[in-house]
Amino acid sequence: MKPIISESVYKTLYELIKKQKSPEVRQLGEELSKAEIVKDNALKKNIVSLNSIVEFMDDSFKKPIRMQIVLPTEADLEQRKISILAPISIALIGFKETDKFSWKMQSGIKYLTILKVVN
Repeated sequence: MKPIISESVYKTLYELIKKQKSPEVRQLGEELSKAEIVKDNALKKNIVSLNSIVEFMDDSFKKPIRMQIVLPTEADLEQRKISILAPISIALIGFKETDKFSWKMQSGIKYLTILKVVN
């Protein structure tokens, strides 16, 4: 499975990557390099993007997790706004509702299922 990202989000994230150096930035860059870039109006509403609210299951938790993926400057854990540079955000971006996949994190392999995406 290859992530799908809109042109404007790709440009925003590419600018972010150019300004920072960290393992997360490198991982985000790797995901962007694999992504299919589409016109903004061609990105389907069920695909996780920047500012999406996404509900997903992680096999290690019993309940769904709901969060919004935002730029690092807008991150606020109390409001469930998670930075795009967080490993879970990098894992989810570009994928769509009903996608199931595994993702390697520091804590080990996670098995994720995207339940709902609101754009």
